[in-house]
Amino acid sequence: MKKKSYTVAVTGFGPFMEYDYNPSTSIRDNLPRHLIRKDKPPIHILKYPHNINCIYNEVLNLVPQLWSGNLSVYDPGTASTKLVEIDLMVHIGMHPDSKGYFLEKRARRGKYEQPGDDGSLLARDALKGLPEKFLVGLDLDGIAARVAESVGVGVSCCVHRDDDSSTLIKTSNDAGLYFCELISFLSLSILDQRKEFARVVFLHVPTGRDDECINRGVRVAQALIEQCVDGLPGDYRLAA
Repeated sequence: MKKKSYTVAVTGFGPFMEYDYNPSTSIRDNLPRHLIRKDKPPIHILKYPHNINCIYNEVLNLVPQLWSGNLSVYDPGTASTKLVEIDLMVHIGMHPDSKGYFLEKRARRGKYEQPGDDGSLLARDALKGLPEKFLVGLDLDGIAARVAESVGVGVSCCVHRDDDSSTLIKTSNDAGLYFCELISFLSLSILDQRKEFARVVFLHVPTGRDDECINRGVRVAQALIEQCVDGLPGDYRLAA
């Protein structure tokens, strides 16, 4: 049974490594807070207000808060007792080596061997006991095609990272085994533990920072949110 309205949480990363700017935060900040749609349930967008740092302990501690349902996580001025149901989580991050957009189809436990921006490594037992990988439950290939049609760009499925096109929305099986993949893995692990549908999407965006690039990123992210919400099963609380 479809809901009368949906709530989508969106996060963005801050600058990392040698990169002094991350467009994911500008895309997040420029998304509307409400999407009113004709003949479809409205969508409320909760924007996590802080730029996520590439520091392992911070991300490990943050993800459970994002899924806690505590509205004050997204709106610090709200009473900490007010709860909200998160219907979809969209993490956004920058991919330095691409001019297109990637929808990540899986997240791996892998080996996160690169240090964070504070020089620390991921604790060896941080992901102990978790599965080797998690798969996103949504049909991202179909969603990528519909987003591309909506935004007016091209689409390609499971391409390699050396694809140089600036006009493609792509699905990918390799999120990079760094913080973008880690945050997806942690989000999916929470839903797995709850035995709920894997309703997490990671959107990799290109590096452009001018208004045209940000506006295009906002259009892609908004279309992605709408298509993902429409693709949720009737009872997404149950695992597929």
